[in-house]
Amino acid sequence: MTTTIRAARSASVRRPSSASLLARAVAPVQEGLEAVTDRILSQLTDPVARSVVYLITAGGKRLRPALVLLAGAVGPSPDRGALIDAAAAVELIHTATLIHDDIIDQSPLRRSQPTFHARWGTERAVLMGDYLYATAFTLLARLEAREVMRIMADVCQELCRGELREVEARYRLDLTEAEYLQIIQDKTASLLGGCCRSGAALGGSPPDVAQRLAQFGVRFGLAFQIIDDCLDLSGDQQELGKSILTDLDKGALSLPIIYLTQMLPPAERDELFAPLKERATDPAFLARVASAAEASGALAKARTRAEQLMAEATQALSGVPMNGLLGAYADLAEYAVVRRS
Repeated sequence: MTTTIRAARSASVRRPSSASLLARAVAPVQEGLEAVTDRILSQLTDPVARSVVYLITAGGKRLRPALVLLAGAVGPSPDRGALIDAAAAVELIHTATLIHDDIIDQSPLRRSQPTFHARWGTERAVLMGDYLYATAFTLLARLEAREVMRIMADVCQELCRGELREVEARYRLDLTEAEYLQIIQDKTASLLGGCCRSGAALGGSPPDVAQRLAQFGVRFGLAFQIIDDCLDLSGDQQELGKSILTDLDKGALSLPIIYLTQMLPPAERDELFAPLKERATDPAFLARVASAAEASGALAKARTRAEQLMAEATQALSGVPMNGLLGAYADLAEYAVVRRS
């Protein structure tokens, strides 16, 4: 991390919990986040949309709307109403991706609740995801800043491209770190970068500041996804509020697994991953791989890579006039890499 960011977060020797870090980070925009939830719910009053309200109110982190609002607050002339609309739209887009992802992964839990397809069936889940996308773009269409519509349209294309790339890369034990990073940049980090860029546009920031904030968002997103992938192997399902060991069960290789395949001698690697090659995974196999990732240091190496990316994220903000929000971004940076849920 940059010296400035380090200084901003070093008020206490004791490391705060991940929950308190996130709470501190979003504190400057907490009122706006409450307005975002209200705006989302106001868009879901049609009877066909009521079935998804339980997911909206189930306690998600609202991280993406927070990035929109924080980036807007950095600027000299934030348009509050437009920022609320844009932040609500990105949360709707995010929720749509979660519904579709849970279908692909056949996950039974999300935010400690049954996933939408588990509760209502796959057909309704596919259609509800589409409905939320359409609702998001209805909100974006209201904005006078047409640039934000373009940003989020590009982001949605990247999200789909990332998911397609991940599907095509399944069961590939030769998947490289560079290929993996491109996949998660598309499927995760692009939305976080788009949140920062959209907020900057609606806050009146000049193009160079908007670019730096977007760089922060993309690097933040990469680090966040790597930690998510580590938690999928080592986290507690109850604490996470979602299913674990789902990626590997579907043949998706995350960074700690890529590192593990590189660390093991070929014969040992082939023996360990034989069930994956044969498409015959089971809970015992998943547990063995998770244990090997921990014991080999692959998990620790992946976490170190996430910390490096987060350092690059904070470096992108060097020299940016932060309008009193340096501490919030410092807490976000630390939260991304220390969280356990």
